[in-house]
Amino acid sequence: MISYDQLFSEMSRQLSAAQRSADPHKMREALAAIRSLCEVGLGQEVETPPQKVPQMIAPPKMQSLTSLESRPLQEEGANGDSIFDF
Repeated sequence: MISYDQLFSEMSRQLSAAQRSADPHKMREALAAIRSLCEVGLGQEVETPPQKVPQMIAPPKMQSLTSLESRPLQEEGANGDSIFDF
């Protein structure tokens, strides 16, 4: 693992090279090197304490009736168990 001090040192060196350069191509190369060094620093895994996972609370059980357990609605004037009864 590369230390942050080493990264900062190389970034400083590349920044100085970019500032001193009159050639736009060399300046862009130094800036690209700085970007790469930033990506290396940001990509390093940092030791972090494990986070607590929130406990999931189970929803209360609901009592359900299936169509086999339910009884058809009995209404006055209806003509039996037809599904077309309105």
